[in-house]
Amino acid sequence: MRLPRLAGLFALGLELALLGWGGCARADNPFGIMLAPLPGESPDMTLARARGLGIAWIRPPDIYLNRWNAAAPCPLCAVYRNSGLRIALVIKAQGQDWPSRKPSAPPADMTAYQTAVGTVLDAWKPVLLVVEAGENEAATLQNPGAGYGDYLRELNAACAAAHARKMFCTNGGLSSRSVAAAYWLSLLGKGQTDQACDFARRAFYSEKDPFAGQSLCVYQSPKDVPDAVKGPILADADRLMALYRSAPLDVVNFHWFIHDARALSQMVEYVTSATGKPVVSSEMGQWSWDAAQAHVRPLLRAAFAAQMQMVIWYSVESDNTAALFGGDGLLRPTGWEFQRQLRGK
Repeated sequence: MRLPRLAGLFALGLELALLGWGGCARADNPFGIMLAPLPGESPDMTLARARGLGIAWIRPPDIYLNRWNAAAPCPLCAVYRNSGLRIALVIKAQGQDWPSRKPSAPPADMTAYQTAVGTVLDAWKPVLLVVEAGENEAATLQNPGAGYGDYLRELNAACAAAHARKMFCTNGGLSSRSVAAAYWLSLLGKGQTDQACDFARRAFYSEKDPFAGQSLCVYQSPKDVPDAVKGPILADADRLMALYRSAPLDVVNFHWFIHDARALSQMVEYVTSATGKPVVSSEMGQWSWDAAQAHVRPLLRAAFAAQMQMVIWYSVESDNTAALFGGDGLLRPTGWEFQRQLRGK
C-alpha cells in the first residue's frame, strides 16, 4: 500500500529533506512564504528577502499548464531550485491571475495533463505538489464535475505523476470559512451547542460586523440550519474531506485567513480526524482589513504546536490580502512579528 505509507512518512521525509539545509531554517521548521516580487526586482532578490524571514519553504508563482512549454528553458526554475528552500508548487490546469483573474477548471484530457504535470515536476523538483488552489471556491476553480468527479480525476493524475517521482501531493486548499463551517456543524451534530456558539463567535466575523458569528448561536442542531445559511459557508467542505480520506493525497490542505489562533488549533485537529491525514496550509495570511500585528505570532505558534507539516504565509498585496512587506521592500509591523517569531525572538 504505497500511498498510505507515503502519508505516514510525510513528517519524517520533510525532516530529512530539511536537515541538509543550514541557515535559519531548521528540520522542525514548517513555515514558508508566497512572496510577490517588487517592480523590477530580480528573482534572486525576492528569494533573499524571503530567506531573511527565517523560513524553510517557498511557494513560487503558480504554474498554468495550458501555458507551460516543456521545451522552453526555465531559468526561474533553477533559481528556486538553488535557493536552499523547499518548494511547494501550485499547478493549475488553466486560468490566469494577471492582468485579470480567471478561474481554472479541470482538464478534459487527463492523459495529456498527467504528462504535462510530469514535465513541470522534472523542471521545478518541488517537495510538495499542490493541485489547483481553493477547489471549493468558484472564483478559483470552476466546473469541478458532479460530486467533484472531474477534480478528483485531476488529483489522481497529478498525484500519480508526483508519486512516480517520490514527491508529495495535496489538494488545492479548502477555504478557511468552509472548514470552519464543517467544524461548527460537527459540534452541533454532537449536541455541543455551547462549544459551537463559542466557536462561531470567534471564527465567523466580517469587516462590517465583527460579531457576525453570534447569529449562528440560534441553531441547536445541523438540521435546524437552513440551506440558505449552511450552503454558502460550508461550500461542500464536509463532502470533500470525506472524499480525501481515500484519495491519493499524502496530506490535506486548507487555507486560513481567520485571525483566531484557537480556532486554527481546533481546525487542525478536526481536519486530521476527518481525513485521517496530516494537515498543511498552502495559504495562511490576513485580509487587508484584518491585518493586525497582534494576530501573527499566535497563529504561527498555534500552527507549530498543532504539528502542521507545512504553512505557507500568503504575503501578497491585493485588494483583499495584506503582505508582510511594504511597497518599498521594508518589513511592515506584521512582517517584523513574523520574522521575530521564526527567529525565536
